[in-house]
Amino acid sequence: MGLQRVISKGIAGAALVGLVAACSHSAEPVQEPGHSAVARAVASPPGRAAVAVPALLGLSIDDLGRHLGAPRPMPASVRAMLSELPGTDSVDSTRFFRSRHLDVVVSYDAATRRFNDLLLLGPDEDLLMQRAGLSAEAANYLLLPVFHARRPTQLLGLRVVPIPSTLPQ
Repeated sequence: MGLQRVISKGIAGAALVGLVAACSHSAEPVQEPGHSAVARAVASPPGRAAVAVPALLGLSIDDLGRHLGAPRPMPASVRAMLSELPGTDSVDSTRFFRSRHLDVVVSYDAATRRFNDLLLLGPDEDLLMQRAGLSAEAANYLLLPVFHARRPTQLLGLRVVPIPSTLPQ
């Protein structure tokens, strides 16, 4: 009887250790080597929205620059990641902004100066939504997760696509 109890506790204990080991790293973000935006987004403490992205919808690329600061040169690591994504070869123009703990890639139409979408870079969807003041239930934009082309289980960031019929003209 004593041996049976030890064996059953041993199996239960092993199962508990296995469960703890399996769950211990599930909430840790994956960091993309060579891109500081990923590490910065993880290191920054949670707080209120750093950039109110919904308020930027419908603005021209020039107006976006007034809110996000001067565009910066696109880091080589970001350019390389974007070149691997399907559909990025047809983008008319892009600009890179770094504003208050957010790295933002904006694609826009050079003729009309209207932006098509924003790509917020980072591995943590909840943190990106919080920093950008976004809601999954919003009616005036879509949120689309974007994954690394070579690592399809790792989040590259969130694409924010405005819904034109809801934007002010």
